Amino acid sequence: MSDLNHTPAVPADLKPAAIAMENVSRVFGTGEAAVRACDLINLTIQPGEYCAIMGQSGSGKSTLMNIIGCLDRPTSGRYWLDGTDVATVGKTRLTRLRNRKLGFVFQRYELLPNLTAIENVILPMMYAGVGRQARRRRAEAALTHMGLANRMDKRPPQLSGGQQQRVAIARAIVNQPVLLLADEPTGALDSQSAAEVLSIFQALHQRGITIVMVTHSHEVASHSQRIIMMSDGQVTHAHLSPAELGHLTPL
Repeated sequence: MSDLNHTPAVPADLKPAAIAMENVSRVFGTGEAAVRACDLINLTIQPGEYCAIMGQSGSGKSTLMNIIGCLDRPTSGRYWLDGTDVATVGKTRLTRLRNRKLGFVFQRYELLPNLTAIENVILPMMYAGVGRQARRRRAEAALTHMGLANRMDKRPPQLSGGQQQRVAIARAIVNQPVLLLADEPTGALDSQSAAEVLSIFQALHQRGITIVMVTHSHEVASHSQRIIMMSDGQVTHAHLSPAELGHLTPL
C-alpha cells in the first residue's frame, strides 16, 4: 500500500486546478449542420474534489468527458490539465500526459481478455516506463486494495462484472494519476456490485484522489461531493450538492 500513498501532501492553495476550462466549445460539422456539443464552457475542478457530470442524452456530457480526458480537443477555448495548457501539447506528449495524469474507468471495463488481472494492471505502468519490479509490486498493492489478492492470476472472463470493474479501477489508479475519470462506472453492474464500486470511489476520494464521473443515475451522483448538470452543450449548474440534486426532476 505504501506505493499507492507515497506522494507527500501539498497544501491545496499551492496546487494548480486539476481542471480549468475557459470558454471551451466543441463543434461538429459546419454551416447549418453544425452541432455545438459543448458551448462556451467555463469550469474549474480543484484537487481532491469528487464530481459527477449529469445530463440527458445529447446534453454534451460525453463530449465534455472526452475533452477532459484528452481524447478530443476543443474547437475553441482553452483547457488546462493540472496546470498544463493542453492546446500547447503535441500528440506524443499528449499521450504521455494522458497516461501519467489520467486514470480511466469505463462502463464495460475495457480489460484485455487474454491478460490476467495483474497483467492488465501492469500494462499502463509499462507505457509510463516504471521498472519491472516496481510494476509488479504496485500492481499487487492496487489489486489487494481492491480485495482481489486471490484473483490476480485470473483472466477477465473468469471474473464477475464487479471484480472486473475493480481490476479496472486498480489499473486506473496504479500510475497515481492527478485525475480519475469514470464513465457510467456502475452501468453494467448489479446493485450489490455497484454499491461496492461506489464505496471504493468514496474511499479513493477520502484519500484525496480527484474524481470526475459521468452518470445518468441520481442515486449514483448522490455519492459524489459536487454535481455538474449539462443541457444543450452548456453547464446549467456547476455546483449542485447531493441534497440540491434531490429537488431536480430525474433524468
